[in-house]
Amino acid sequence: MSLGLGEEQIGPEEATIAARTLALVKRGLIETPPGQWVKRDAHPKAHGCVHGTFTVSSDVPAALRHGLFATPATYPVWIRFSNGNNTPDNKGDIRGMGIKLCQVPGPKILDDEKLTQDFLMIANTVMPVGVPGEYLALFETLINHTPWPAIKGIPFLHLLRALGNIAETALFKPTNPLLFQYWSTTPFLLGSGAMKYSARPCASMNAEDAKRPEDPGPDFLREAMVRLLAERDACFDFMVQPQTDAGAMPIEDAAVRWSEEASPFVKVGTIRIPAQKFTSPAQDMFCENLSINPWHTLVEHRPLGGINRVRRAVYEAISEYRHTRNHAPRTEPTGDERF
Repeated sequence: MSLGLGEEQIGPEEATIAARTLALVKRGLIETPPGQWVKRDAHPKAHGCVHGTFTVSSDVPAALRHGLFATPATYPVWIRFSNGNNTPDNKGDIRGMGIKLCQVPGPKILDDEKLTQDFLMIANTVMPVGVPGEYLALFETLINHTPWPAIKGIPFLHLLRALGNIAETALFKPTNPLLFQYWSTTPFLLGSGAMKYSARPCASMNAEDAKRPEDPGPDFLREAMVRLLAERDACFDFMVQPQTDAGAMPIEDAAVRWSEEASPFVKVGTIRIPAQKFTSPAQDMFCENLSINPWHTLVEHRPLGGINRVRRAVYEAISEYRHTRNHAPRTEPTGDERF
């Protein structure tokens, strides 16, 4: 079956796969000893949360003026930078950037937050695996520390692709979370089609700040952010990449890189992070309690594809579980909080 631009194809066993993925992820959280803080299952180590603004450009091309990008405006944001696992910063890992726009009007998909628009990205162009069954097999492999689920559940060529993507992640040598590019990897609705999005440091950012320490410590990424924001502002261009070929730029396989030659990223906004101190215990705790979810979104930017559909089941349930275990009510931020 050939799909058109922005069209999805739900697999027959997807609901079962989502339930098994949730049970697997939740198992690790349930095993957290009583009285110990329950962290996120994904991206548990935060380098810090910073406040800033997200400004929608006034010159967005007409074809991209949908949802958030339809009208020039500036929104307050909280941005959480993180490691994919609870690993030291000097070890290979996925690096994440979670953006929560606040005070965004319009109908949202989830009803637990009324005025937020979340964007989740990692410092990789693609996911290691791209479809729900392979996503589950990879989780089983990592959590159970055995290669058998991946060998059994991922086709050979896709397994080679996953190993290549994982190796690329391991070889990436990060310098400062404020100075490298992030990608959504998964697609989202844009008009009658689809998009992926990305945040790239503005050209004005100083390359000297991107030097990696000779002997980086376990928290050197947080330390690099502290140094930069003690002296100057940071800035990202926010860009979208429209889907132009439903076959070569698939919705249902998040491990396929969409060609930038066929469809270049187009700037639609600017993220500005003013110089600030962000390391107080109160701000770190605020960061811990933020619920960042790609389904916290305007209807016009609905997440697309199997990985995103599994994420909906997992993210909602895990957020509710960890907040309940931590006796931390889920609250919607305004963007105006200061600590």
